[in-house]
Formats: sequence, structure tokens, C-alpha cells
Amino acid sequence: MYTRNRLRLNKPLLIALKLLIYSLIYYGFLWMLTLLWGEPLPSAAFLLTIVLIVVYRGKLTEMTQKIIDKSFYHKLYRLKKTVRAFNADLNSTIEYDLLLQKSLDFLAQTFSATQYAIYLYKGLGFERLPHNGNSLPPASISPFPAEALQQSPFGRPIQFYQIEALWKEWPAGQPLLAPGYSDKRFAYFLPLKGSNHIIGFLLFHESVNRYLNIPEVKEFLLELFNNTAEVLENAQIHRDIKRKSLESALLLEIIQNITATLHLEEVLSSIVDNLSKLVSFDAAAIFLLNETQGTLQQTVATGYEASLREIVSIKINQGISGWVIRNKKSIIIPDVSQNPNYYAARPQTNSQITVPIINRGDAIGALVLESDEIDHFSHADLQLMELFSGMAAIAIRNARLYEDSVKKKRLESDLLDASTVQKALLPRRVPAIKGLNIEVLSIPSQIVGGDLYDVFRLRTQQQGIAIGDVSGKGAPAAILMAVAYAGFKSLLKEINPVVTVIAKLNNFLVEATSTGHYVTFFYGVLDRRKRRFVYCNAGHNPPILMRKDRSIHYLNEGGVVLGFLANQQYTQAVLELEKGDYLCFYTDGITEIQNPREEEYGEERLVQLLRKNYGKSPKEIRLAIVEEITQFAKSLEYQDDVTLLIVQVE
Repeated sequence: MYTRNRLRLNKPLLIALKLLIYSLIYYGFLWMLTLLWGEPLPSAAFLLTIVLIVVYRGKLTEMTQKIIDKSFYHKLYRLKKTVRAFNADLNSTIEYDLLLQKSLDFLAQTFSATQYAIYLYKGLGFERLPHNGNSLPPASISPFPAEALQQSPFGRPIQFYQIEALWKEWPAGQPLLAPGYSDKRFAYFLPLKGSNHIIGFLLFHESVNRYLNIPEVKEFLLELFNNTAEVLENAQIHRDIKRKSLESALLLEIIQNITATLHLEEVLSSIVDNLSKLVSFDAAAIFLLNETQGTLQQTVATGYEASLREIVSIKINQGISGWVIRNKKSIIIPDVSQNPNYYAARPQTNSQITVPIINRGDAIGALVLESDEIDHFSHADLQLMELFSGMAAIAIRNARLYEDSVKKKRLESDLLDASTVQKALLPRRVPAIKGLNIEVLSIPSQIVGGDLYDVFRLRTQQQGIAIGDVSGKGAPAAILMAVAYAGFKSLLKEINPVVTVIAKLNNFLVEATSTGHYVTFFYGVLDRRKRRFVYCNAGHNPPILMRKDRSIHYLNEGGVVLGFLANQQYTQAVLELEKGDYLCFYTDGITEIQNPREEEYGEERLVQLLRKNYGKSPKEIRLAIVEEITQFAKSLEYQDDVTLLIVQVE
């Protein structure tokens, strides 16, 4: 019967309405009796009214109730009509954003703006969706531990819970209930849960009682919201699958771009462009770390004013990007005005998300997105950006490796040219000298080397022999070698004693080279007719003189290395040579070569080899030395420049 669903009205209103109806009945009878009898009969009219009320009391009460409920049932009719339309919408689309908007539209049509609030679960907590007229604080994610959801309303069949009762029953959920509990307008809490996932919850004003007091209305509202939760859950799954598919496609595109071009700015711009297809933002930038200057430099930017589009540089200890680089952590800033680290590059920015770009454990940059809306970015956006920052790290590494490769090839090309020049400086071949058999070996450990040697004619019967080793390796050593060799050759324009040449060369190198660089040098003049050898050793490995009886003499006389201190005193010595003597000049690339046990070859092994091969030609001895040091080092590559000059007196 209808009376089962009757609304509970306040008694004063019901009595007033009944008195009004009874009065109308009384005056109606009074008017009819006056027409019939020609005069008013109030007593008769009153008696008839009492009889009618007694006989038809139930129907009169029902009529009164219907008059009162007319506006409510009009609203109820509109509610059912709205529900049918909403149900049709739920079954006609699978797009999450569209379904969510239709859900919000349904709530706005069914309830006034102050009668409800809706919260959605975002994975780490519940976020309130804003709508006009709601007086709750700005939307924000309220962290809520998953364990607190156990034994909670989300694990039970859907129903309208009274907030005050739930506050006492569910202490762990009080942080979640606090907004509705503190605002006394809200009386009901309605959890929204799909088959497997929590969707969110609704808060309702106490005026929802007018629906909940009618069982059939309450039942279809619960069924409707339960259906809404399940449909939103399916839409979320569909959205996530679609998003993952789009992410995969975009990542593939980025990978293709990375492999298609090694131009760093092009790849980084592609990353920002593709990211905009998945995350909405108003401005974006990629900053790279300049470790030398301790700054972050804006490499790629979009959405900034023209005056800010040029490269922006900020200190590593400034801004949110600097914080992210230093801590190697991502961060979401819902409201930049509340963060003291925010560097205001855009006045209209209200929220920001920043993730570090990490390459092999080191933060080398930051990816920044900015929005004009407060609390615009989600944790799903953060996870996606971290994935894209990984792509940026790969792009940066590849581009830098490519740049290094280009620089290396350019350097190698320059070094090859330098090697050609260096070889042109040194003798192309050893001159044939009567009474002397000379063999030379010179192998740089790199493309260019720091060893030098020369065999040249001074006078008809005099031959100059020089060998040297500059400090360092590679290009710097090669430059210093060229300087030393050029200085040495310039001093030979005049005939000077050996010791004078060495002293002048030392002063020249002190002026021509920077502090810390030096040259070991040996210079001697051999008079073939007198078989006399005058020499000066400036800190070089002492050449070895091996006599016919295989006795060994070291050529040590001289002084300190060249180019270290000016005006040094040097001495020279004179050797009388005999037929069958051998002179072995070498650099430390031979004696200091190491085997896998890090043992040096040393002078002793070289002396033993010379004695063992006495009587052989300098060429044969050279080959024997190369073979032995190669076997000793167990490598075809030399750790230092190797120069060897062997002279046999015939």
C-alpha cells in the first residue's frame, strides 16, 4: 500500500493542513444548507462535517498526504527519469573520462551542489573532485594506507553509512571521514568499489533522507551507485590498457628517433612532443647538468615566453630541479606557491612535476612539466615521466658517445697529420757511414710519440748521434719533442763542443716549455778517423758500450735533464772506440716494459741479450730485442714509446 512509503512529516504541518481541509468542508456544507433552506444552519453544517470526518477519516488523511507529497513525487519522478538516462549512458560508453563526467553531471542534476562531495581513489590516497558550491578545502590527495581499508566499508556490500556511527565503528578510517565529520551538513558515507578495485566514496547531506526513507528508492540508488562503480572500474582498466598501448607505441617511436638521429636536441624535443600525447601540461623543459660550472642549463623548452626561450642557466643549489638533481628523487608540487624551492620561470604556473634524468647512477639532468592548474599532475603522470626520463638518459648517453666519437676521430685525424709531420722531422733513413753499421727502431706507443733520435754528419769524419725522451705521452709529448728537436737542430748551425750544445739546449727548453715538463737527452760526436766518441748525457738512460771481450760500460757522464732549471753545469766525456765495439742507445720504453706480473724488463736483461748476440749485425740484434721484449710483455702493444739505435764499429 502507499502508506508504507509515506514520508514522515512534522505534526504541526499535518494538523494545520487537516484543519484547513475540515474548514473547507464545513463552509461547503453551510453554503449548501443556506441554498436549500434559505437561511444558514451552522449547527447542521457542523454535524454533517463531523459525520463526514468520522466516516471518511482515512481517505481524508490520504488526500492530505498526497497534497503534501505532490512536490516530492514530482522530484521522485524526475529522479527516476534521470536515473534511466544515466543508466543508458553507463551502458553506452567505455571511455573513463566521459563516464566520469556523466557521473558528475548526474550528481549535479540529482542533488544540489552543497548536498554531496565525491572522492576518487588515486592509488596512494583519495582525491576530492571539485564542483561548484562545495565548501570543502581544495582538492588534494589524502594519503591512506591500504591496510586501513581492510575490515572497512569497502569490503562490505554497498550501503549508506551514517558518518557519526561509522566514526566510532571504524577508528582507522577517521582521517578519511574527517572532512565529512567536521562539516555537520554531511550525514552519510557511501563507499564505491568495483569487483576488484576501490573507486572512491561519496559524502551526502542529511536531506538524502527523503530518498532513503522510501525502500524502493533507496534500493535502486544503491544499485545505481554499485553499477556506476563497476562501470568506472571497467573503464579504468580499459583506459589503462589503452594508455599502456599508447605508451608502448610512443616509446617505440622515441627509440626509433634515438636510433635515427644522434643530434641531442632533436631527440630531447621528440621526447617532450611525445610526452604531451599522454600528459597534459602548459610548459615543459629539459635541463642538463654542467658539472664544470655547477649549473643546470635549459636544453629544450616549450610553453615559455619568448624572453625565456633562450637557454636558462640556474645554480645546482637553486630551484626544484636543483633539489631533484641533488637528491636523485622525483617530486610533484601541487601548489608551487607553497614550495620555497620553486624557481619562478612562469608567473602563471601553479603546479609542477620534476623527475631526475639518471645515467648509470648519476643524475645528469631533470625533466620538468608545469601546469597553470593547482594539483594538476597525478602519480601516474610521475611514473610515466620517470620512464621517459630513462629514454632521455639513453638519448643523452648516445649523443655524447657520438660527440666523443666525432671528437676522437677528429683528434685521430689531427694526430695522424702530426705523426706525418713528426716523421718528417726525424731522419727518414740512417745514412750509410763508412766504418759504422747503424740500425734504428722507433715505435710510438700512440699515434704520435715523445721519443726523438738523429744520426747526422757534422764534418767529413765526424758523425753526430742524438737520442731523447720527453716527459709525458701522446700529443703533448709529441709537441714537446718537436720543440726540443727543432731547438737542437738550430744549435748545430754553429760548431760548438758537445757540452755547450747541451747547456744551450737546456736554457732554450726552460724558456720554451711550461713548468713540470722536461727532456732526457743524450748527444755525442763520433770521429770515425780517430775512433773517438765525445758525449754528454743529460739525464737519459745511459747508452751501453760493449767491447770485443763483451765487457760493458755505461755512458753516464753529463748532467741533469733538460728544461727543468736554467744555467745548469754539464760535463762531457771521451771514449776511445775499437773495431768490434757496439754502442746501444735506447729509451726507457724498452727497459721499463712490464710483463703480466708487473715486472720490468730492465737493463740487466738488455745487457745479457747484447752479450748473447755479440758478433751479429745491428739489424739481427734489433730483431732479437723486439722479439724478446714482445715475449716478455706477452703483448704486441707497447706501454711507452720505444726507440733503439745500435751502432757497430767496423
